[in-house]
Amino acid sequence: MNITPPSSPSACRKKMLMISPSSYVSPLEEEEEEYAAIAEKGFYVYPGTEAIQSIVVDGNIELYEEQYTVRWRDLTFLNVCHLKLLSLDGVMAPILSYIPRSLRFLKKLKYLYLSDCFRLKRIPDLSEAPNLEILDVQFCKELNDFPSYLTRHKSLVKLILYGCSSLETLGSKLEMSSLKELDLDFCTSMRKLPEFGECMKHLLVLSLSKTAIEELPTTVGCLVGLKKLHLNGCERLTCLPDSIQKLKSLTLLNLSGCPNVLQSLHSLSSLTSLDTLKLSGCFLTFQESWSYNFANLVSLMDLDLSENNFVRVPINIHELPKLRRLNLDRCPNLKVLPELPSSIRELNARHSTSLDIKHWNVISKVCCGFAASTNHDSDGILQMWVAQNQIKIFGLTIGEEIPLWFVHQEEGNGVSVTLPHNETMALALCFRLCPTKSRPNFAQDSSVICNDYRFELVLPSYVQMKVENSGARWVCKQDIQDLKKIGTGTSKRKATFDLNF
Repeated sequence: MNITPPSSPSACRKKMLMISPSSYVSPLEEEEEEYAAIAEKGFYVYPGTEAIQSIVVDGNIELYEEQYTVRWRDLTFLNVCHLKLLSLDGVMAPILSYIPRSLRFLKKLKYLYLSDCFRLKRIPDLSEAPNLEILDVQFCKELNDFPSYLTRHKSLVKLILYGCSSLETLGSKLEMSSLKELDLDFCTSMRKLPEFGECMKHLLVLSLSKTAIEELPTTVGCLVGLKKLHLNGCERLTCLPDSIQKLKSLTLLNLSGCPNVLQSLHSLSSLTSLDTLKLSGCFLTFQESWSYNFANLVSLMDLDLSENNFVRVPINIHELPKLRRLNLDRCPNLKVLPELPSSIRELNARHSTSLDIKHWNVISKVCCGFAASTNHDSDGILQMWVAQNQIKIFGLTIGEEIPLWFVHQEEGNGVSVTLPHNETMALALCFRLCPTKSRPNFAQDSSVICNDYRFELVLPSYVQMKVENSGARWVCKQDIQDLKKIGTGTSKRKATFDLNF
């Protein structure tokens, strides 16, 4: 490969250097970027490049030792003293096992991207790069060493180690006072986490999904600013420390696929800022003793209980005053829907095939509770996706019927209703869907259109389903009163909602 050097020294004073497999150099004046080629003896950094602040190596470059004799120890970064960004993402060269030690002299370096460098075994010496803010080494699958000096780095804001499957430890203690995001997802060899220092109060996101950890350190309570904690797929995790109760700022907790933490769920009751809780795949066997009081989770809006094997929901759902989304999809043993709060707006129980919703009480209980709510907000729509026990794929099978509680029923994708009387509070719509092919797909983003009191369900063009028939019912005050007589207390609200099957 031949190199055409820059035509003038000014071309070397551009602020960005792009290294790509070009056979010539072509300055891009509009973006003020300088493209350099690859020499037969390695990366060529032109003299006079002191002003360069960014070097980006094209990740499509594949270098082979038999073709290029360069070694990283022969490459120096001493003449780019103003370098702030270095990106070697996706460089899969066999020579890229160790980064040159001269990187430690880049005192202005802020961003270092080494993701997908499969051959990288060690993080370069950055001991004299005090301004480093982002270090991204995700999917460096041979990386097996984390330098101890980085555990005390004072400027690092984001550390991405996602997919570093050979990495076993980060040392004994982390004291990174500026760190806001730590991503260890899919570090499958990591069995033990370091302790967290008191200075790590600025950490916002901690991602530990699919690691082999068995416990969280008690010092997790030092992460008082933590907002998101991802633990999904940590199958070896046996418990949650009581110190997790100190995470008062936590808004998202993902424990999906952690079946061994059920005995520790009581420690979540004090997380009053939590708005999203994911417990999918946690209840793998049913026990009558399962019962959790989450009434103190006053901010909870999204609860995922999908892919569980309980017969009944072991959480008092109706005590969650702000809950808007409840996911009970793929709970094959679930026989009854829980009592729902009037704040609910989305209920997904599509593949929970043991549910029997033929009786109108199951439907009317949810509909009337919603309609009678006193919580006025801008989102006056309730959406439900519920499957009956005969369902095989999506929606209802052709042999099923819309519950008789929907007194207005018509064949096809729409239903007409008359003008409601004064005591009407809401309109409930039900659509029975049938597959048009043996393996249909389905979209929850379907919409309902209204034309002269005729309501039709409109499905996206790619959905392999059709509406077999439709039903409607005006929910009135009498429905609310009847519901009270059978033991369900409600209040009042005026709303319009959409009930999809």
